[in-house]
Formats: sequence, C-alpha cells, structure tokens
Amino acid sequence: MLIELLVVIGIIALLSTIAIPYLRKYQPNLKLNATARDLTTDLRYAQQLTITEQKIHMIDFDLANNKYDILKIDTATTTVKTVILDSEINFKQITDLTNNQAVFNFYGGVSQAGQIILTNINNADATINIKPSGYIQLEQ
Repeated sequence: MLIELLVVIGIIALLSTIAIPYLRKYQPNLKLNATARDLTTDLRYAQQLTITEQKIHMIDFDLANNKYDILKIDTATTTVKTVILDSEINFKQITDLTNNQAVFNFYGGVSQAGQIILTNINNADATINIKPSGYIQLEQ
C-alpha cells in the first residue's frame, strides 16, 4: 500500500515537472486572447451606449501608459471606464484612428474605420478591426 502511494506521488511529480514549463510558456497567449476579447467587448459596449443614450461615446487609447478609457462626450466629458492592460500585453499598432480614438455615432457606426493590434511578450498578435459600419471583428 505504501509503495503504491509513493509510485502515484512520483508519477504526479513527474507529470508536474513536465507540464508546468509548457503552461508558463502558453500563459502570455492566454492573457493576450483574454485582453483582446475584453477590448472587443468594451468597443461594443461604447457603441451600444452611444445608440441607447444618443450621446457620443468613444474609446481613447493611451499607448504611452498602456491603457484605454471609455469616454462619454456630452456637455462635459465623463470617463465611463478605464482599463490598464496587463504588463505582458502592449499596443503594437493603431492604424487609421485619428488621435488613437474610436468614436461612435448615434447609428452605431464609427467616425473612422481602423485597426488595433495587441501583442504579448511572445510576439504573438491579436488584431481588432473596426469597420465603418461599426462592425467590430477580432482576429487571433
């Protein structure tokens, strides 16, 4: 009985020493996918807020501080939500968005179509495309 228990513990230890390095290598990719999904959700959230409230909402990307804000534009600008990206995730490139802002109109479209590319420490990328109609597509 004791020998069987030691054999089982040995097998578990062996499998753990093999599996843990692979999990650590894959973890940044999981964080990248989660961050890209969260950003896509926040873009759609700002779009929906604009449609329902009939007040312009936008997402302002701050590449220097690795964060973005959802802003409501009314008589005064109000911050709806601020998201700071994980230290392993960065904005790689934002194209065709003036001042790095995605601004939604009352119909759900955007003032300018564009693309947001996120990257991680493994140099893997996730791309979010924003179409003129307001369609938001995540490519991973």
